[in-house]
Amino acid sequence: MNVLFGEPDKMFRLIGEALAPSDDGGGFLSEFFLTECANPVGMLRSWSARRKIPAGIRVSHCSRPDDLKAMLADTDVLVVENARIGLDEISEAPFLRLIQTFGKAHNVDLDACRKRRIAVRTLDRHSNRLVAEHVIMSMLLLTRGFDESREALRRASSLPPSGWAFNWPACKGVKGLTGRTIGLVGLGQIGTLVAEYLKPFGATVLYTRRNRDRSAEERLGIAYAPLDELVAKIDVLSIHVPGNAQTEKLIGADLLKRMRPGTFIVNTARGSIIDEDALAAALQQGVIGGAALDVFVSEPLRPDHPLRGMKNAILTPHVAAGTRDETWLDREIGPVVESIVAVMNEP
Repeated sequence: MNVLFGEPDKMFRLIGEALAPSDDGGGFLSEFFLTECANPVGMLRSWSARRKIPAGIRVSHCSRPDDLKAMLADTDVLVVENARIGLDEISEAPFLRLIQTFGKAHNVDLDACRKRRIAVRTLDRHSNRLVAEHVIMSMLLLTRGFDESREALRRASSLPPSGWAFNWPACKGVKGLTGRTIGLVGLGQIGTLVAEYLKPFGATVLYTRRNRDRSAEERLGIAYAPLDELVAKIDVLSIHVPGNAQTEKLIGADLLKRMRPGTFIVNTARGSIIDEDALAAALQQGVIGGAALDVFVSEPLRPDHPLRGMKNAILTPHVAAGTRDETWLDREIGPVVESIVAVMNEP
C-alpha cells in the first residue's frame, strides 16, 4: 500500500516513521523529541508494535505543491492538512481509497470523493485542544492576577489571624474574564476552539483573519473586525496565525500603542509573530497590562532575555501542545494510523 503525505510537516514525518521506519528516521526522531525522550526510536517502534501495523506500507512525502498530482498516480491513501484536494487532484489518483485529513476536511472536494467512493476521514487533533486549554488558562491567569496573588501570599501580613480575611493582601488584579472583550488574531482550528471554550465565560469575542467567515460568526456568536480596529477594542489579544514571512512581527510597536492600557496578550502560535523588543518595552512601560507567552523567537529562551525578569509576563517553555509521550501518540496520531491500517485490512 502506498501512503502519500501531501505537504511537508513534521507531524506527517512522525506518522510516516510509525508506519514504515526510514533509514534516517533516528536523526529526525531525536530532533523531534529533543529532551522529552531518551530513546525516541525505541519508543516509537514499541508504540507501532502495539498497533500491529502490517508490513508492506510504502511512505512518500510531497514537499512541493506542484508535485502533488504526479505523486497521486499510485497512491492508495492520502494524508493532508491544508493542501487543496479537488476534482483535478482526484482525477489523477485512480487507486485512491482514503483521504485522511489532519483536522477538518475544509480543503477536500467531498462531492468528488463521494462520486469516486473515496472515504474521507477527519481528525479532531488532541494537541489543538491542549493548546486551546492552555490559552484559556493563560487568559484566566492574566485576568485574575494570579502572579500578583502568589507573590502577595509570600509576604507577611500585618493583619491578626482570624477565621476569615478575604483578599488580605488587597490584590488589585483579580477580575476574571466575565464582561471582557477578547480578540483572536486568526480563526483556524485552534482559534475556533478558543472561541468555543470562551462561551461559558460571558466574554465578547472579536476575531480577525484574511477572509471574513460569516458562518463561523453565526455559529460561534463572534464578530469580525480588522486588526487595527480590533486591538483598540479588546482586553485580551490571543494569537492564532502561522509563523511565516507575512506574519513576522505582525504585533509590533505601532500596534501595541493602539491597545488600551491594561490589555493582555497571549501567544501560543510562534514567537516570530511578536516583536519581542517592542513587547518587552511595552510591558516595562505599562503600555499593556501583561503577556502570557509559550513561544519565543529563539528557543530555548536565553537566561538573560529581558522578558524573564518581568513580573507582568507569564512564560512557559513551548508546552501548550502537551507532553509528547506514548499517551500523546495514542491521541495525536493513533487515529490516523488506525485509519490507514483499516484500509489495508479491507478485503
